Amino acid sequence: MINWQHFLNRAGKVTIALVAISVIVSLLTWWGTNQHTYWVYFDWQLITQGQIWRLVSPIFLHFMIAGLPIHLLFNMMWLWDLGGSIEKAKGANYLLAVVLITGVGSNLAQYFSSSLFGNGFSFFGGMSGVVYGLLGFIFVRRRFDPFFPLRLNDAIMNFMLIWLVLGFTGLVGSVANAAHLSGLIIGAGLGYLTAKTKRF
Repeated sequence: MINWQHFLNRAGKVTIALVAISVIVSLLTWWGTNQHTYWVYFDWQLITQGQIWRLVSPIFLHFMIAGLPIHLLFNMMWLWDLGGSIEKAKGANYLLAVVLITGVGSNLAQYFSSSLFGNGFSFFGGMSGVVYGLLGFIFVRRRFDPFFPLRLNDAIMNFMLIWLVLGFTGLVGSVANAAHLSGLIIGAGLGYLTAKTKRF
């Protein structure tokens, strides 16, 4: 049974802000279907012209799945839980840094993956790359730093890894697989580096 009070108390100000921005952007763009979407999608040419917010903004864009906001709800649930845990344990700036690094990294990976192996179309979005980054960070940080206050249940990690693999099969529709995989790798790398340096 879910302890809702514990769940609601988990999030700090950065986590709440990230969830709020995701909801607002998803609604303003009407799930990536109206003209407002232009201002948030990833466009490398526009980024090189100075619109650097596009390196980050796709993480706030979510889409409808079968007519339901499953994409947003699923990502926000994990962000609230994992992001909130990191924020409570390490602080708001710490979480923000992890989110920005994994978000920018996974967006770049998805874009260049589409350019190299796909049709070059880079219309993607969602917080999933960041969520996988948070998973990788907590899991690896705990493995190499037994004093780190957060720990992932193995069943949760296994579930998310299975979901990651399913994305590559095509059975669950169009998925930003490069963003998921790179987010996990970047998060794991951050977890390892911070565990070994003992400075963060």
